[in-house]
Amino acid sequence: MHLLELSPNCSLTPRTATLFFCSAAALALATAAACTAVGLWPVLPFAGLELLGLGTALALSLRRGRVRERISIDERDVVVARSNGPHQVEVRFIRAWTRVQLRPAAHASWPSRLLLGSMGRTVEVGSFLTETERQSLRKRLAELIPLPQATE
Repeated sequence: MHLLELSPNCSLTPRTATLFFCSAAALALATAAACTAVGLWPVLPFAGLELLGLGTALALSLRRGRVRERISIDERDVVVARSNGPHQVEVRFIRAWTRVQLRPAAHASWPSRLLLGSMGRTVEVGSFLTETERQSLRKRLAELIPLPQATE
């Protein structure tokens, strides 16, 4: 049995995100308070909007960093399990019928898509990987899920 575990490269932890947000908030609010003290009070709501945007971006980044994909390949099946915190989806394919396909991007600046499929069903894997990592994963999956041998 072969097991491949994929996760995005996310160096931001909840603790470092909190420290970063608190330091950015202190700086933004100190600047807004100084501006308010000299009569430029409209700066204060914009500082709040800035912190709301930063907090939202950090929360989305942390949530995306929790994504995990596990591809297990045994003699009979290929199982793709994707989890994002408490939510988990599992797709099972028969190994002999499973195909690995790297679809090129529709536009030059878009990423390609790595698909595993069988009998009309497909699932994308490694959407968070870089292009080089995705191509390497395609090669590895093609080695582990070989095409059926032709019989004479």
